[in-house]
Amino acid sequence: MRPVLFEIGNLSIYSYGFFVALGIAVATLWMIYQSKKWGKSPDIVLDCVLIAVISGVIGARLFYVFLYEADYYLANPVQILFIQQGGLAFYGGLLSGLLAVVIYLLIRRIPVLPFLDFVAPATALGYVIARFGCFMNGCCYGKTTTTAWGVVFPAVDGLTRHPTQIYSMLAGLLIFVFLVWKSQKGIRFPGQVFSLFLILYGLFRSVIELFRENTELTGGPAEASLVALLLAVMGGVLYYFLSRRVKGIPPKV
Repeated sequence: MRPVLFEIGNLSIYSYGFFVALGIAVATLWMIYQSKKWGKSPDIVLDCVLIAVISGVIGARLFYVFLYEADYYLANPVQILFIQQGGLAFYGGLLSGLLAVVIYLLIRRIPVLPFLDFVAPATALGYVIARFGCFMNGCCYGKTTTTAWGVVFPAVDGLTRHPTQIYSMLAGLLIFVFLVWKSQKGIRFPGQVFSLFLILYGLFRSVIELFRENTELTGGPAEASLVALLLAVMGGVLYYFLSRRVKGIPPKV
């Protein structure tokens, strides 16, 4: 593990913050490249990225603070500002970033669902890179294990644990590849790819949470897994209703 990636004089560059930023940058570049193929304005992409990052970081931090360690942060409120060493919840970032982007799209009168289909694969790609930051930081680790691929996190203890950060990276990569394939094959209705993202992420996350050490949550892994399953159910409901709206329309080829 390497929480501090490198130092420049007295400035420490933390692995977690660096790879989160790198994930955002790579996802943005991928969307700009794809925007030329799909006829979308790169300016709109950059606007949405900026809005999503600012609102997403705020939401991810607040979600983590109040869900995981509320007592500590209420006693030490200044610590809420120090996010470079970890402490962001993907759920909070996804929801707050999504809400802010949707509001922006509505104001600009840009079709919401097609744009969410467009950004869904990029979100999965950025997630893969950001999770590597978790691995380097030594956070979001798993339960103890005897498997051959177990990893020791020195900052935690000397026990061999599930590298759940790597599990998340592999899941994100599979989701990214599938969504890109689906987008290229043809989208049957607006919102299909975005709905699939919610379904797949929720399902993968619900399984991974069972191997993760979630001591901060009252219900432990079971509670975290149920939250992820709820996200998958929401995606499934959205998929169902959106597909019903266009029933009878043949898929694009």
